[in-house]
Amino acid sequence: MGVGAKVEGAKSSDGAKTALREVLHLLRVYWALLLGNVLEWYEFAVYSFLEPYFQENFFAGSAISTWLGFACTFVARPFGGIVIGVIGDIFGRKVSTFLSIFGMLIGTVGQGLVPSYASGQVAGTIGLVLLVSLRFLQGICTGGEIAAVSTYITEVGPKSCLARSMALIGITCNVGFLAAQLVSYLALELLGEEMMLEWGWRLPFLIAGIPGLIATLGRRCMPESNEFLEARAAAVVSEPGADAEEEVSESNGSSSDVKEGSKRAAASAKMRSLLGSYWGNILVGIGAVVAVSTLQYGGLVWCNIFLKKRGASPDHLIAAGVTARILSILLSPFTGWLADVKGVAWLHLLGALMLTCTGLPLYLVMLWHPTSLAAVLLAYGVGFGVIFAFTGMIFFLYVVELFPVQVRNAGVGLSYNIGFCAFGGFAPMVFEAAYHGYLWGPGWLLSLAGLVTALTTLVSLRLQKSGRMQLVHERPVPYFSQCGCDPVADAEVEEQADPPSVKV
Repeated sequence: MGVGAKVEGAKSSDGAKTALREVLHLLRVYWALLLGNVLEWYEFAVYSFLEPYFQENFFAGSAISTWLGFACTFVARPFGGIVIGVIGDIFGRKVSTFLSIFGMLIGTVGQGLVPSYASGQVAGTIGLVLLVSLRFLQGICTGGEIAAVSTYITEVGPKSCLARSMALIGITCNVGFLAAQLVSYLALELLGEEMMLEWGWRLPFLIAGIPGLIATLGRRCMPESNEFLEARAAAVVSEPGADAEEEVSESNGSSSDVKEGSKRAAASAKMRSLLGSYWGNILVGIGAVVAVSTLQYGGLVWCNIFLKKRGASPDHLIAAGVTARILSILLSPFTGWLADVKGVAWLHLLGALMLTCTGLPLYLVMLWHPTSLAAVLLAYGVGFGVIFAFTGMIFFLYVVELFPVQVRNAGVGLSYNIGFCAFGGFAPMVFEAAYHGYLWGPGWLLSLAGLVTALTTLVSLRLQKSGRMQLVHERPVPYFSQCGCDPVADAEVEEQADPPSVKV
């Protein structure tokens, strides 16, 4: 017994060291991918933390209109997810990630340069149009960014510790949001409320330019995903007439036209395949992000501004925000390990149930005690931080697993971004309206969002068990392992004539 225990302990230790080495190698090779993801979420979040200044400079003091300006970015995200996603599925993950970071950089820095109504009515109107246009551009690129990054990491990451590798995306998201909150806070502390309202709100957008350029240049040097290259090579081999057709077209001097036509045909075929064969998976992906998108933008974003307007000290808010983000980051290795051991669907369901049970109580604590440091730290910092560690750090893998490599970029881009557009982008505006209509409304919305994602997970597992849907295309097991039972593994075993034993 003693010798066996020592051997098992040594194996476990070696496995942990191997996983750490593989994750660190991924970080060294693909640092530009992750730096760009930090900037994506920084650039996307900074508007929300500067909402009061946009409210006064562009939206005539209307909070709901200002949050609608925030939501317009989300409206563009599904379009970006499809366009940049299809580009990634045809030309490669490297191309799509370069396009997304470059467009986001223009959209973000540009927002810091637009004129406001303080410069006059005409200048303000032009500035408002430019602001909305740049936010649409930012939304298009952000929609393509997250699909490309999550697909890239899934395909190049080690399969034995894939969830821990994907936790890097969750970590960079939190770092980006935390950086946006810290920069906004520091700008206010250094400049004061009057100068922030006049011109200081521009600085957080402008300083994103330098690291954005570094990430953009770094992405040009990243290696392409081998999994994508193999899938593309297999597709070429499966079309034996393609080479002959290209030779004939070149001899006729029309190769460029044929190539353009073949690219359009490939894009059309990708979309037909995605919408025709994987519409159920798209619906599962949309439902899967309801909890995290509502918690992110209704809980962590709107509640921050809500507390500020109800008298919470900026020091209290920055302490609570840092606590929530740091706690999520510190817990991410644990949640990644848990997903690698128990399965990504198991962790996803657990996080959704946590939000269902605690969303309303945590909101009520903030509603009743907005000026109490202990209450804000407990509810916003610790409560939201822990829940986000379970709902927002590994869910990328859950969505990526729904689609095969041939349509993965576009599938993730469409399902993820529709979900985040509907339930995340409009969350601050809906929460604002719900609060004015019924004080407890935002809390009920948080709990309802968790319930929707929990039910989506359970229904999808049932569909997988009955053979009507394939949920996993990358790493079949573990997916939902509890008490030695994994519905995905069981379904795969039942489909085989001479099934081997499956260890979960």
